[in-house]
Amino acid sequence: MLLWQQFVEILRESIFAYAHVCNGNLGAGILAVTFLARLALLPLGVRIARAATVRQQAMARVQPQLDALRQTHRDNPGRLAEETRRLMSREGVPVVPLTGCLGNLAQVPVLMAMYSAVSAAATNGGRFLWIRSLAQPDWLVAALATLLTVAATATGLTTPAQSRSLVLSVTAFVTLIALSKMAAGVGLYWGLSSLFGAMQGWIVQRGLRRAAA
Repeated sequence: MLLWQQFVEILRESIFAYAHVCNGNLGAGILAVTFLARLALLPLGVRIARAATVRQQAMARVQPQLDALRQTHRDNPGRLAEETRRLMSREGVPVVPLTGCLGNLAQVPVLMAMYSAVSAAATNGGRFLWIRSLAQPDWLVAALATLLTVAATATGLTTPAQSRSLVLSVTAFVTLIALSKMAAGVGLYWGLSSLFGAMQGWIVQRGLRRAAA
């Protein structure tokens, strides 16, 4: 717990340090530290997203065979599990996506610490661009961050069009409601993080298209 608090405090102080460099502009400090943190995580994020996309495509390929196995061995769970394992092994699809699990475990503490640091820093308020106070919610910030979140979600989806529309609609609704109640400083962090997420998805999709060409 002490190490966690120290890590959050380092990030918070970094925000104030960059704000000082930017003539005391706290919004600029939040964006600067968020940019550097997300840039450092980008290579790992791209690797995780690529592995997840490849696995989703592989699962879609073997889904008909999995459905057939479930139908054939619906009364024998043990045999179903064994045949499923053999199928996944034969097709080169890991049952447990270790790359994604371990990668996410590495990213989550940093992102949570960033969120905590930004939340604490934003309580100091201050103006930024059109924002009157970074400590108060701002609907325009919430809307822009929501659009970026939807864009980031869209680049990582491989679901059918009907399901895709539902997922994006729910994402937009939940995100907008959540951000409308959060400090604008947190909205800046959220929006820039989502922009990196969209870039990450674009890089992965572009790489997969090149590999398939």
